[in-house]
Amino acid sequence: MADLLELSSADRQLRVAGGSATVIRHRCGWARTALSRAGLIAQVSRGIWRITDEGREALRQFPDEIRESDLRQHYPSFRIWVDDIADRAREKRSTGSGGQDDTQRPGESDEEMFASASDRMATLERQARALIEDAVLERLSTMHWARFEGLVESLVVKLGYGASKDEVAAALRGGSDEGVDGVVNEDRLGLGQIYLQAKRWSKTVGRPAIQSFVGAMHGRAQKGVFITTSDFSQEALDYAGSLHGIRLRLINGEELASLMVDCGLGVSEERAYRTYKIDSDFFEEGE
Repeated sequence: MADLLELSSADRQLRVAGGSATVIRHRCGWARTALSRAGLIAQVSRGIWRITDEGREALRQFPDEIRESDLRQHYPSFRIWVDDIADRAREKRSTGSGGQDDTQRPGESDEEMFASASDRMATLERQARALIEDAVLERLSTMHWARFEGLVESLVVKLGYGASKDEVAAALRGGSDEGVDGVVNEDRLGLGQIYLQAKRWSKTVGRPAIQSFVGAMHGRAQKGVFITTSDFSQEALDYAGSLHGIRLRLINGEELASLMVDCGLGVSEERAYRTYKIDSDFFEEGE
């Protein structure tokens, strides 16, 4: 992309403020995620993407430039994704104030102005996290099944199950269907047990697979966790929710990527940014 855009050497080396990534890599990553969410490109393998038929039609409709506003207007899947990011950011806000610029509006207190800045920071953090979760999921979908097995073992330990990775590795076994399964201790004392199954699948997990999973649990554990890099059909979700006497947790690819970010597994924090507020008690002392 740098060659196509004929970027200068200085532009190629320009880095995102406070980060180690170059601007061109950062922007290409966002563009790839946006186009993928809109259904205009599709992943073929790790690092390889192909334009879809809908993407070719988009090029005919927007020959000079495809803007975010175009994606929002014409591609519902992209609009839903962006709105979901905004909704989750709003859920994390500690105040109800908004604000779209850095200037203090008439009648707005200092506290409200700084809260607005915090809101924007929260939104940007949610957007950056969504981007890295997409990148994690991309890597998961193309990872060798044996490496995926090790990843699941590490994740189980990070989540607090089992006494060590060696213990978890001994409890889980790899299969011929690009997955692992087995019974792991719910805690370090081994007072409870959970049947775990993880599949590096691209196809949707249907009800038959969940029924088979429940059958494998019989006589071994009353709690189960089924992890997949893809997603679950509605029939599978309904079946899991209808069970009695068995607690079942289904984790799809998006949630798996989110858990990995939460646990710092496969990702690392580049930099933490701070927001500030006025300490009113400090300034009002002695008045």
